[in-house]
Amino acid sequence: MNHRKRTKKDNILTARWNRFEKKTTKSFTLSQLRMWDTFIFLIRFCLLAIPLHLIIWTGYDFSHIISVTSHFTSNALTLLGTDFFRIDNTFFITTPTGMLAADIIKDCSGWKSFLALLSLIIATRHAGIKARTIGIAAGILIIFIGNIIRLATTFHLTHMYGLGIFDITHNMLWQGGLIILVLVSWFIWLDKIAFSKRYI
Repeated sequence: MNHRKRTKKDNILTARWNRFEKKTTKSFTLSQLRMWDTFIFLIRFCLLAIPLHLIIWTGYDFSHIISVTSHFTSNALTLLGTDFFRIDNTFFITTPTGMLAADIIKDCSGWKSFLALLSLIIATRHAGIKARTIGIAAGILIIFIGNIIRLATTFHLTHMYGLGIFDITHNMLWQGGLIILVLVSWFIWLDKIAFSKRYI
């Protein structure tokens, strides 16, 4: 009963919004309609940034995700033949210029990148629930794999070329790389899935 009441209330709110939007935009030109869609997208995206600030404010530690990230990063380094050992979530890697000790912390888990992709998908207008669900599910996998590749290659390159390469690969190459991965994933979702009749 409560679910039905909520659904009915949601439908009423949706209908009211649709009437308001139709009335507001009825005299808009095509370019104005595009600007309106962009405006609504930006409002939604900004509102969806609230969970990011709540997570930061509450200090949630993502301990389980960090452990999983460390485990898969360790497996990837083993496959690459990197000389290292791990204690909990700290990696010790031999390099030509000394030993690297690197902790896998909350910000290494890729959660901000996933939340950014999630926000982009949810904020996109006129996409169906099925399309959004596929995008979010695929997004979890893509960001996770991309993040493991980021960490493993950063550690492996440091192992090969020395400590001086660590900051370059970590701060410049791969932090920017995750941003590019998020945007490319979103663009592919927009192009192939979001508005496809198959996923309505």
